[in-house]
Amino acid sequence: MQKSIHFRWGAVIPLAAGFVLMGIRSAGLPGLSFSSLDLFHSEERRAARSILSSMSIEEQCASLLLVAYGGTKQCTEQFASRYRALPVGGVLLFAYNIPPSIEGLMDLTDGIRRVGEERGVVPFVAIDHEGGTVLRLKGITTDLPDARELGKAKVSEETIRELYRFTSRQLALLGISMNLAPVVEPLTQETLSVLSRRAFSSDPEHAARLGEIYLQEMQKAGVLGVAKHFPGTGNGDPHEKLPESQAKPSDSADPYTLPFRILQKKGALEALMVSHVLLPREGAREPATLSSSILQKVLRSQWGFEGLVLTDDFRMKSLTQAIDPIEGVVRSIEAGADLVMYLGSEYPRVHQALVNAVREGRIPLRRLNEAVERILMVKVRYGLVRGPSEGKIELSGWDRSKRITEFHQSKKEGDVLLREIFRRQ
Repeated sequence: MQKSIHFRWGAVIPLAAGFVLMGIRSAGLPGLSFSSLDLFHSEERRAARSILSSMSIEEQCASLLLVAYGGTKQCTEQFASRYRALPVGGVLLFAYNIPPSIEGLMDLTDGIRRVGEERGVVPFVAIDHEGGTVLRLKGITTDLPDARELGKAKVSEETIRELYRFTSRQLALLGISMNLAPVVEPLTQETLSVLSRRAFSSDPEHAARLGEIYLQEMQKAGVLGVAKHFPGTGNGDPHEKLPESQAKPSDSADPYTLPFRILQKKGALEALMVSHVLLPREGAREPATLSSSILQKVLRSQWGFEGLVLTDDFRMKSLTQAIDPIEGVVRSIEAGADLVMYLGSEYPRVHQALVNAVREGRIPLRRLNEAVERILMVKVRYGLVRGPSEGKIELSGWDRSKRITEFHQSKKEGDVLLREIFRRQ
């Protein structure tokens, strides 16, 4: 077995300057931008590979999982103990995790970050912050409206950009490092019942443009945006049944996936979420999350997508009615996913299933390394990897009073702008 990453940080010391820059990026400070045209820089790739070489199979498999944080509003010793034993790739916060004050929320996210810093790789702290009907931080941040409202707003794109700038900055100050938003797929007849308020527009190009603005502002603030849902939501709610979609991502003229293609060509797509949906026009017999044809042949080979592939939750009825969700996770990684969302409390069993699949050769080491390297490259970019102690800049090290003051100022300005937007309607 390879040595734990906890003991091998000497290998990354030559990358000190790069990690300092990544730490600044994580802090959301202005003046730094990262081109995504080649998506990952050579320095990011080298740093990721150095860390990867230090990781055990067990650690690599753990990093593939995005799990629910649990039913508490605090960073507990129970979480710390669990993470030390099973260092998952990320934790997802829900409304029931959100304390009533920003100070309490900062305590929670800073605590999660410190636990990760002990091992050297911090888990993503993720949240759903689309706006409107999907807004876990309602009452804490500026109450971002539904995408539909912004899609039809009679204001300039620069005004919308400014709103997203305030929103993204607020997320970063609160310690959120991943946002499962925006929905960039266009509103279609088949998705009307599910996405009527959550999609920007039925015009794919307009949806892509507004989605790009949100993704850009999150990137500048140091928050990874995850565009969703690729290749489409389909004709039903995946929480209840397995939907079908007429999307055909292998067709360059396909309107359902056009926003993703536009963002990919612009280098604005760092991460996307794949939905549990059947694609009869592609001839795929499995949901997109389990299809190597969709994830590797189309998305990776044909499109040339290099970013992070995250799946929707494997506890959804769209999958559990037909397949054991733990088996589904193994098959998804096998098919080409990088980070798998599994929101059940039994995720240690999922982890063991992944380890077994690797040990038995079902998941080739090359496939495992590819997924983990991509996760690590993103974490290097967003300052979630510990560099040498010299010059290290961490969110948890910020002056708390200044951070709170800046958050209140950002929220005040965001609230004023939001009222102005709706005053013009």
